[in-house]
Amino acid sequence: MLNRARACLGAAAAVVLTAAASGAAVADAPTATIDVPDDFVAALSDTRATGHYELTEDGGLRVWTEGTTSTDKVAEYVATQTPLSAAGEPALDYAPTSGSTPPGFQLVVDFDGDGSPDGILVGEPTFYGSDWWLGNAAAAFVKSGAPVTGGGSGSTWHGTLDQWRAAFPDADVLAFGFSLGSGVKGDGVIQSITFAGTTYAFGVVVGSAAECKGGGWATSTAPTFRNQGDCVSAFARSR
Repeated sequence: MLNRARACLGAAAAVVLTAAASGAAVADAPTATIDVPDDFVAALSDTRATGHYELTEDGGLRVWTEGTTSTDKVAEYVATQTPLSAAGEPALDYAPTSGSTPPGFQLVVDFDGDGSPDGILVGEPTFYGSDWWLGNAAAAFVKSGAPVTGGGSGSTWHGTLDQWRAAFPDADVLAFGFSLGSGVKGDGVIQSITFAGTTYAFGVVVGSAAECKGGGWATSTAPTFRNQGDCVSAFARSR
């Protein structure tokens, strides 16, 4: 997956997220909206046949899998260009409906500063606290330079984010996201994602009157509508 993403992350990094804040809260707690699915990096997507996601009317993202097979996985990523040193302590605000395993936070990282992804760091605080483990597909030099080598986490190569930052001071995060599965049955809502000090909710850009229907008007963030009729009327007026 990392090799497939190399040619696409450069263009995807230009994705513009819709910032939303008011008054003094801008400096203290910046927020933004991830437009679904437009802001998801297609080259990194690992949502499989029996993994799914959909927007909720209150700006969350429902994620779920149907069973416990290898196709039960939902994983999406948003492009960024952020030094690992500035990533803070990323977090998912997740409310489970069923299943005991929450999604993990994922960071696609360029560890040597050459602009190409070298591995994925996974945060699963439910199981490993502040420890972040490295995916098996990572480059050999990242594995050999891991802060901790041995058991006690999701892989052999792991450490806290501060330890990873110390080991790879030039590292940049190229994308951040989430993953539920594979092989895990679960269902719940990601209410928000916090990364590099910004909290992201989810929304959609409605592009036609047809997309207003089926609750689409309620998930629109650009623009917002009072009801379905208001949404449909807006497109009728623009003809």
